[in-house]
Amino acid sequence: MEKRPHFKATITYFATEDGGIITPVSSCFRAIIRFPYDNKELIANQTFLEFELVFPGDTINADVFLLEADETLEKIYIGLDFELLINSNTIASGVITAIYL
Repeated sequence: MEKRPHFKATITYFATEDGGIITPVSSCFRAIIRFPYDNKELIANQTFLEFELVFPGDTINADVFLLEADETLEKIYIGLDFELLINSNTIASGVITAIYL
């Protein structure tokens, strides 16, 4: 059974020299997501909408599915910003543009 995304977001991946990804990532990429209202970290599965690969410095639209996010889903809203991390390094920032709940 395919899981439906929780929201759509515009995400800007930082350039490598700014601490972002080093190599391109493909659709279904998983990273840690952190919202500004708490320090709880969740796993975010991203499906890129326009491209199959995202390169350092790209800004893209993605559908995002959050794993184990029942409490978080009650707190998100359009316009909420967030960070994506790998190994405690912030690699991207984003903003929610639509909610599919």
